[in-house]
Amino acid sequence: MKLTVTKEFTFDCAHMLSYHGGLCSNLHGHTYRLEVTASKDEITNEGSDEGMIIDFGDLKRIVKDSVIDKFDHSFLFWESGSDAEREIAETIKKYGMRIVNLKDRPTAENIAIYIINTLNENLKDSSINIVKVRLYETPTSYAEVKNYV
Repeated sequence: MKLTVTKEFTFDCAHMLSYHGGLCSNLHGHTYRLEVTASKDEITNEGSDEGMIIDFGDLKRIVKDSVIDKFDHSFLFWESGSDAEREIAETIKKYGMRIVNLKDRPTAENIAIYIINTLNENLKDSSINIVKVRLYETPTSYAEVKNYV
């Protein structure tokens, strides 16, 4: 049996998909809905975490500190993007606005991978693993990544 807990979050940010053949090559934004699922090999039956994988408040703090505070109301900038994307990023940076540099194109799939890797890196010294991230780019479209530990 595998026991998990999931918490939902939302954040708003802008991106563009350089070199994409459709409308998403234009600068645009989304209200993303993020579901983060945590698991642990075994839950304890003692102490303040009795019967819990993780306190929902602690999970909220970890996700907020690692992801939401960085991404919310930011421009997700792909370092290998088009000249237009680099110029937009430079202008945003010049005026002191929020920007997140990404090594991969800011697709929902790559953002979900980035999030699960970031969260698990921040939890590496604990017994908790983030086993699934589901990232909704629109109310009806999402990318999902699972980490089988």
